[in-house]
Amino acid sequence: MIYLHYRMRLAPYARQHMKEFWAWLEQRESWFYEDLPMVREVQWFYSVIGDVYVIENIATFDDEAAFGAYRKALANLKTNDSWESTRVSQDDWWEFLDTRLTTDPPVRVGFRRAT
Repeated sequence: MIYLHYRMRLAPYARQHMKEFWAWLEQRESWFYEDLPMVREVQWFYSVIGDVYVIENIATFDDEAAFGAYRKALANLKTNDSWESTRVSQDDWWEFLDTRLTTDPPVRVGFRRAT
């Protein structure tokens, strides 16, 4: 698996309008990933201690080819003026801090307990 990590700091407006931000994020996720079927899973994490008002997004891909297909599809979507206008409106809500690409280790480590 390949994991694309983004870390974003919430903009002042988002911090002052948290209920509105969470509603926007839910809508954005369904809109943004609608035409990106190569994204297998998306997870979100929100810092509550330490670097507060930072949110992390992790998109999962089957392999490098799926990640490449994502980058190609994203480049194509950005040529659609309406789509791109909606995408860049995210700057009202957050500032990107960093991005990284990770993969699974070559051995079986880690677990998730059943609930």
